[in-house]
Amino acid sequence: MENIQQQLIDLLEFRRKEGLLRQLSVLDDKTDFCSNDYLGLASDQALAAKIAYDFNALPTEYRKNGATGSRLISGQSTLIEQFENNCAAFHGSEAALLFSSGYEANIGLISSLPQEGDVIFCDKLLHASLIDGLRLSKAERRIFKHNNVEDLIHLLDQYPAETRKWIVVESVYSMDGDIAPLKELIKLKNKYQAELIVDEAHSGGVYGPAGQGLVYELGLCKEIFARVVTFGKAWGNAGAVVLGSLALKEYLVNFARPFIYSTAPTPAHVSALLSTLHYLPSQNEARKKLQENIAFFRENVKSDAWGESKTAIQTYFVTGNEAVRTKAAQANEFAIKPIVFPTVAKGKERIRITLSAKHTKEQIQSLIKTLE
Repeated sequence: MENIQQQLIDLLEFRRKEGLLRQLSVLDDKTDFCSNDYLGLASDQALAAKIAYDFNALPTEYRKNGATGSRLISGQSTLIEQFENNCAAFHGSEAALLFSSGYEANIGLISSLPQEGDVIFCDKLLHASLIDGLRLSKAERRIFKHNNVEDLIHLLDQYPAETRKWIVVESVYSMDGDIAPLKELIKLKNKYQAELIVDEAHSGGVYGPAGQGLVYELGLCKEIFARVVTFGKAWGNAGAVVLGSLALKEYLVNFARPFIYSTAPTPAHVSALLSTLHYLPSQNEARKKLQENIAFFRENVKSDAWGESKTAIQTYFVTGNEAVRTKAAQANEFAIKPIVFPTVAKGKERIRITLSAKHTKEQIQSLIKTLE
């Protein structure tokens, strides 16, 4: 036991010396520029009141403290069925399957869907949850340069038409805030007889006429085999759904291990998601304000250290783990986080800024001035 404890200490010390040590911190007293609460719904008191009212209005038998088991055992409920049906209709999908987190949804989908003999073509900058799903998959994995359609074509050309192919991307990427060329990818998937999977984590709630996501806004729902929409960002909650066909939903119920072996979300959680789903269409002013804040931010940045994102995710590049940590610490009145190697490539360390509909122009100007 002592040897094991010392090994843990030594590994942590190595991380500390390399500037790689991760630590937890409470940021309640700072101006939030690091959370993914794009519309401010996590602290929206009108939504909080609706969530409380809706849950208390449920029949007594629905208001259990816990789900009591996995959905295949005792955790399935009429409330979950109602949410999944409403969520699917809202997003223009045939079916939706609820997972406890976006991480579970991505791992369950990617690890179980592509089969041995298939090839998955994945963008180089996919989220860790998608990468972990790819590692668990029996399919061959090919990585194409980020948002580089020409490189993807080069890889696709190496396989015969009869090889089953999957293309996996995010609609909005979490580190640089750039957007996938979805319309071009649709043309490619049709030409090469591939299927497209899109993680909508950072576009759900933000894009679309009522917050249905970027795929919906572009009118591409019928072209996408599966979408993942998470609720821990613009929705201000937690959990995720995989959107797709009824056949896909039934398949995941049978083969997606994170779904099969996880306790179901609690009734309070599902009820809160249902309340938020009904509340989201009323947030057009918040979505408009977020876009105004993004435009205002871009108009006011001067330094070449800023990235070129047109979304709520902005980046301020500072090379080196220690340098970026020091820079972030100097702006101590703001809740901002340094993103260090190996989360991003060496030389691409940055402070990741996330904008919200709740930010004022004064707060935005103050942040820019402090970092520049």
